Amino acid sequence: MPSIIRALTFFTVLFFVQCSEEQLLLTSNSTLTTSTTAGTTTLTTDNTCGCTYTVPANAYRVDGIALGIKPGAVICIKAGVSYYNIVFSNLRGTASSPITIKNCGGTAILKATGRTFGLKSQYSSFLRITGGNAVGVYGIKVIGGHQSVQLGDLTSDVEIDHVDVGYSGFAGIMAKTDPTCDTATHRGNFVMRNVILHHNYVHDTAGEGIYVGHTFFVKGANTNCGVQLPHIVEGVKIYNNLIKNSGWESIQIGSTPKGAEVYNNRIENYGAKNSKYQNNGVQFGEGAPGKFYGNYIKGGTGIGLMILGNADVLVHNNVILNTGGHGIFCDERTAVGPGFTFLNNTIVNPGGDGIRIYAETVPMNIVYNNIIVNPKSYSTYQYPRTGNDAYVYLLAKTVPVKILNNLFTRDINAPKFVSPSTYNYKLGSASPVINKGTSIAVYNILLDHALTARLKSIQYDMGAYEY
Repeated sequence: MPSIIRALTFFTVLFFVQCSEEQLLLTSNSTLTTSTTAGTTTLTTDNTCGCTYTVPANAYRVDGIALGIKPGAVICIKAGVSYYNIVFSNLRGTASSPITIKNCGGTAILKATGRTFGLKSQYSSFLRITGGNAVGVYGIKVIGGHQSVQLGDLTSDVEIDHVDVGYSGFAGIMAKTDPTCDTATHRGNFVMRNVILHHNYVHDTAGEGIYVGHTFFVKGANTNCGVQLPHIVEGVKIYNNLIKNSGWESIQIGSTPKGAEVYNNRIENYGAKNSKYQNNGVQFGEGAPGKFYGNYIKGGTGIGLMILGNADVLVHNNVILNTGGHGIFCDERTAVGPGFTFLNNTIVNPGGDGIRIYAETVPMNIVYNNIIVNPKSYSTYQYPRTGNDAYVYLLAKTVPVKILNNLFTRDINAPKFVSPSTYNYKLGSASPVINKGTSIAVYNILLDHALTARLKSIQYDMGAYEY
């Protein structure tokens, strides 16, 4: 196996700058008097948004224990108020009564100062951070900071939705607790559960757009007390997010051994900084089996979907186009699973191969019902390779694979898409791939990329869309 591929490493350097803590400022339903550096301030809650507590201007820390915040509480951040870096600490809801942080009176804006964070949670669980529930509306905006939104310090069971996150010095949304010499951070002592990120707009980040779980699941992290293994993450769902102009990967996931789901996201212009080994659209890293489906990836400098580690990822109903590198690359380098499965994906104009598979030690890899158009590497291969290797490139003849009922073509007009010039890759009525797919009934995939019925009869179409 080529050493340059096997030796790929993904380094993420995180910088944490400790802020000086300011006096707590927080309002409650009743009048609250709080001593601050500016003197004594009387604070009252605005109940118009159903707020249990309202965060006043310039607040730094909101401590649930100190304030007696109970499960089911609603914490409001208000439109038109000056917010900078806010730490939400010790907020402990329950599964049936989570604590909610929401905007009130319009879009609430946090402008992070320094190389720190805009919004951070710590020692908190069963927490929802929401900017509303309307499509395309982001009632909370977090601007700047090294990590604009940071879910760390043993935070678990957290949902973030309808939040605009951008202009980050590194990651837009970061969800993990790095190992330290505190044994509470070590694998086996803490599990981060139920990280649900949906309907957010993440954009213009210097590093990753969304970063969940530790990168080095296998070898661990160096600390002052030796190498320590990072905690695992369970119940990860990342869906319906719009991610644009990420400097590095738009989404990176690691240390999720029970699987993660990434679906129905739209990603554009990933890897904008074109940093070597950090410029892919989405990366499933070490210890991260899962499902990747219904996503739209358009334009970037590296690979559209990079899968490393666990050979147990189901990839279906995705549209991947105009990638700088391969459309999809997979490698079972750290854990042998049942194999990689690629069903009904539409891959157009990949900068390298359509799908490249480095997985020779698994029972079987599956490639069914995909449409791959015009891989740029087609004309570069020489004997014993041929141009056809550009559609599905196998590391060696020993790679076990079943390749059935796919359309491989260099002609964008061959599939008879509705309008490829306007990026509409639905099938026209004259498409030759209608009812030409092989059965995928065993996978129980009920919907296509457009969320319409995948199975209309006993026959399947090829590509991400069912006609």
